[in-house]
Amino acid sequence: MIDEYAELLKKFKSRYAKVSLEELIILTRQFATFFDAGIPIIKILDRMTKLKFSEKLLEVLTEIKEDVDAGLSFSAAFGRHRSIFSSLYINMLKVGEEGGVLDIVLKRLADILEADLETRNRIKHATRYPKLTLSAIAIAFSILIVFVIPKFVGLFNKFNAELPLPTKILIWINYFTQNYWWLVLTIIVAVIIGYRKYKSTKHGKEKIDYLTFKIPIIGKIVHKVYISRISRILGLLYKSGIPVITSFDIVSEVSGNEIIKKEVQNIKIRVSQGNSIAASFEYSTYFPEVVTDMVAAGEETGRLDEMLEKISDYFDEETDYAIKNLSSAIEPILLVLIAGMVILLALGVFLPMWDMIKVIK
Repeated sequence: MIDEYAELLKKFKSRYAKVSLEELIILTRQFATFFDAGIPIIKILDRMTKLKFSEKLLEVLTEIKEDVDAGLSFSAAFGRHRSIFSSLYINMLKVGEEGGVLDIVLKRLADILEADLETRNRIKHATRYPKLTLSAIAIAFSILIVFVIPKFVGLFNKFNAELPLPTKILIWINYFTQNYWWLVLTIIVAVIIGYRKYKSTKHGKEKIDYLTFKIPIIGKIVHKVYISRISRILGLLYKSGIPVITSFDIVSEVSGNEIIKKEVQNIKIRVSQGNSIAASFEYSTYFPEVVTDMVAAGEETGRLDEMLEKISDYFDEETDYAIKNLSSAIEPILLVLIAGMVILLALGVFLPMWDMIKVIK
């Protein structure tokens, strides 16, 4: 019986286990090194399954090895594990296979993943102070609601004193959370499930991606990250000799954002109609003028791949600068929020105390 439960637990963990971005970066770097050394794919996969990766990743690599051994292409084998490997990852592998530049693509892919990880870490670091501050306020608020406010209620009821509005609000919050916590929990779970289902639809994903760009401060950073990623991938594909139309198709699929995907597809259509790449970017809403100017310079000089890489570097620097100033940008919003919480708590606690003195007198 115990063995059966252990097996079920193991299957559950295996199904829902995640592979960290750090692991994917190490895996990709090692793949690139082995490919560069000219080692056959099957031998590389065999070596990978013996390295010290997480249990989930080793299990996936074993399945990929079996699929490749059975005749499936490298990218198709990875494509069977989309919960672990993103569309970007799989499509980049496909590009490398078709262009015969898998080692170069893997190195570039590792660079992209490292840039994503660095961006995430910088955002985490920049938002650490606001998170700690909000957590401290939330804990203080909870303690007052659960332990302090109920005592005021009992004391004031004895004297039949009228409670001030801020205290009534805090009492109502206390009453609601204690008696209807299940409703709050149900609403939260329902919102999360509803959000995920809505995001899984094409219309929902498009709407959420559009609204992401409208989020104050964060939206601009996300926008710059997408431009940087697309420019870098497009430059890599162009340098690999892949046709421009095909490159735009691939880039649109790996963009990760439905709005950007549509924009790239529109640019592709204009290029296929005979317009230059720079002229096609000129009509874009989500690619700024600097992109058009640098693409035009790249086309005129015959060094488009280099200019696309410079565009990516430029927006990486812009993203870095925006993230460094993220804390400063959030501070005014944070101060207003904290001030509102403090005022509510102060009035809710001290006003009844003041009234209590009057009642006693």
